[in-house]
Amino acid sequence: MTKSKSVQARIPNRLYREMQERIERGLYSSKSELIRESLRKTFAEQSRSYLRELAEEEEISESEMLEKWKELREGA
Repeated sequence: MTKSKSVQARIPNRLYREMQERIERGLYSSKSELIRESLRKTFAEQSRSYLRELAEEEEISESEMLEKWKELREGA
């Protein structure tokens, strides 16, 4: 079982209502699931943005970066 920590946060009423609506529509099973997924997506977007900035600084094209990523995943 994955260890986890509990956090508490205050959010505006508008965001809370939006969370509730998404749960009621069945998009998420709970507030915890919605928050975890939202954090994962936010962190992934920030990582992609950071990698794009690095690639731009080093003048590496996106296709070159993807090719290198494939090589790393394949253990080359």
